Amino acid sequence: MIFRRGGITGQPLESSEVPPFRFSRIEFDETKLKRGNSSDGVVGLDRENGEERENVVDLRFFVAGLELGRRDAAALFFLVSVLSAAYGWVILGFVITYSWALGIVFISVVNDLLGKYTSIFGTVWSGSSLGVKKLSGFILMRWAVRDALTQILGLWFFGEIHDQYSFFKLFLRLKLMPFSVSSPWVPGYNEEISGFLFAWFLMDTIVSFVFAVDSWVTIANTRRGGGREIVKEGCYLLATMIHQSIQLKCLELIMCGAFMRWVLARVLGRSFAVLFQALVEVYFIVAWLIFYFAARSKDAHLSGRRFGRRELEGLIQGLR
Repeated sequence: MIFRRGGITGQPLESSEVPPFRFSRIEFDETKLKRGNSSDGVVGLDRENGEERENVVDLRFFVAGLELGRRDAAALFFLVSVLSAAYGWVILGFVITYSWALGIVFISVVNDLLGKYTSIFGTVWSGSSLGVKKLSGFILMRWAVRDALTQILGLWFFGEIHDQYSFFKLFLRLKLMPFSVSSPWVPGYNEEISGFLFAWFLMDTIVSFVFAVDSWVTIANTRRGGGREIVKEGCYLLATMIHQSIQLKCLELIMCGAFMRWVLARVLGRSFAVLFQALVEVYFIVAWLIFYFAARSKDAHLSGRRFGRRELEGLIQGLR
């Protein structure tokens, strides 16, 4: 059975009359179909004994105009595997490092408030063990939320980019944004990137404010509560001292933001700017912990209870 533009006929078409076959965005043209035999990975037509039979081996891989052979596909698969493994190690390192830092800060501050002296090695060991045991799951959840929102914003602003190289660079930088200070700036897409950075800044500010004291809620929570209960209690404590929490967050945004880093880098150098903001970030970790204790104290006072030295000692004893 032979196909013609007008329908089905018994006369074959001339080679110059064979139209290209189209399906969605994938196009098979006659010039590509004549490249070779079945080892080329295309559909070939063989004539034997006056009859036509169709030999189908496999199809080339078409992605927005990119053709990949078997070697290219294998190289692409290897590259994706290596990048995925490296990204997994980055996530693991981020979670462990952040858990250690928060646990050490918590132990140090509580011991200082209680007037207890412990060695540096004992503080680091106790704090790192506490952080890994109590905070690893929460930090991973917070990273997952920020990463998901970042990818959604990326698809919204960069979904129409057809340049594969630029899209790949943007994709890699977006994957690093939840735990880095890198900016996804790629020349040629200033309008899209500016809109994305503005939306991402607002989103990240809201998310970081919601999770501001949830780390300390997770450490102090001796019950087996889920992430929803932890976030709910954290929001309640923020609402207990809402004006102080907003002021503290605004000050943190100013001191740890990109504008302050840019000013310090221009005046004193990039290395000093990074070191200064790292120290300031530790300062605000301590500040949010003090805020958490103050909010707990105010909430206990409103409920007719007390939150003081005995409760802190009980908290430390309960974590051991």
